[in-house]
Amino acid sequence: MIHTSYLETIRNDLLSRLDGGSILINDSVSVPVQAVAVSSHPVAGIHNAIALQVSAQHVTGVPVITHAKLRTSTGAVVAEKSVHVEMNGAQFVTLTFVVDVKGGE
Repeated sequence: MIHTSYLETIRNDLLSRLDGGSILINDSVSVPVQAVAVSSHPVAGIHNAIALQVSAQHVTGVPVITHAKLRTSTGAVVAEKSVHVEMNGAQFVTLTFVVDVKGGE
């Protein structure tokens, strides 16, 4: 079992590494992360997970988002997801990345 204090340590480490990070959209457009927050909503079916809600600047010229990678300030990929979001002039899109924490044995 992973203790809550360890999950909090990982959460804090991720939040600090994402300062200055980016979201890589469709493997071609990189957008700086503007804000990151830990989601307060539980993730169904996943225990010992951290859900990060990420926001970035508005992106023009990307009509559909099909793939997104959350990267640290050094470019390391923290999480990625396949999605299908048609922008259709949308002003805001919030992406939630779930990071599943595995314990060693």
